[in-house]
Amino acid sequence: MAATIPVVKTDVEASGVNILATKKGQLYVKLNRANKLTNKDRVSRNDPFIEMWLEKPYKQRSKDTKGQDPVFDETFCFYVRPGQNKLYVRAVDKDTFSNDKIGQTTISLDQVMASGESPAQDYKLPKWFGISDNGSVNIQLKFVEDKSA
Repeated sequence: MAATIPVVKTDVEASGVNILATKKGQLYVKLNRANKLTNKDRVSRNDPFIEMWLEKPYKQRSKDTKGQDPVFDETFCFYVRPGQNKLYVRAVDKDTFSNDKIGQTTISLDQVMASGESPAQDYKLPKWFGISDNGSVNIQLKFVEDKSA
């Protein structure tokens, strides 16, 4: 009769530490469009742009567009270091004197780090504890792991 080997969680699994967060590599973010962005201008229409970052001092920004359903069709590249497993995305309305935040979301990179690519999808920009939203951004992600030491 064969002995049964018990399944034991490793220290890392038991601690809840995200193993995928130890990966590093290139993250390609394709910003396709935004949908139904809340209009923050009282007189005219939105002039939205999108900011994205893994760490705040290193933001990347889309070009300015017009309207509530802008098409961006831009690709950005970020270098992901171990411990970085979230992409922050913020929609902003450009104004002459001060920019107005339209909405912000956080995208987990776990799926794309595991599979290498995730299909384009809409990410809602929540408002008031997620009860409603300020529109959405359509983003596709691709991750290329850097396996060098």
